[in-house]
Amino acid sequence: MIQIPPKHSAFTHWCCGLIQMLSYEDILSITVYLPPMLFMAGPAAIVANNPWITLVITAIVGFAFSWVLHRVGHRLLRVLPNEPKGVYLSTSMRLPVKLTLTQFVWMMEIIVAVAVFSAVVGKRFFFVGGVLEVLASAIFFVVGLGLYFLPVYLGRLWIKKYYSTLPLLRPTEEVVNKSLSGFVSIEAET
Repeated sequence: MIQIPPKHSAFTHWCCGLIQMLSYEDILSITVYLPPMLFMAGPAAIVANNPWITLVITAIVGFAFSWVLHRVGHRLLRVLPNEPKGVYLSTSMRLPVKLTLTQFVWMMEIIVAVAVFSAVVGKRFFFVGGVLEVLASAIFFVVGLGLYFLPVYLGRLWIKKYYSTLPLLRPTEEVVNKSLSGFVSIEAET
């Protein structure tokens, strides 16, 4: 029996083309940074003292977009070798733990989420006022800023040590179609 591929919308073709233009290094960066930032849209709305309905809608939309980007990013990275490797803090200093690429990406996503959360808390302290609160706000902002850029450094070390060709590799059309398969099937039903 011959299977006829489902018709794709212009948006799906655009998404496939966009993903195929990205290198795996770009996909790794997008997977690490965008989902935690979109997920934190809800807590950021709390700090802005928006009405509850705005807060709920912002949180739901942020969570939905972060979940989609997270799932697609991990599906795209699934084709890369996934054996446990050491995590380096510098070119010579290694942590006593070995992580797979999937675990490493999760770790970096959590670091970015903590960084964004730290900035949100720092903003909250800043609006409270007072000398102690402003000092606490500055500390939270500095910690958040440091943590925010830590995954860039760790990712560069990881790529340099284990995946030096990662910036040159791009996902194939088959990999892109598999990673978007759940979304294409939803589209085919409508």
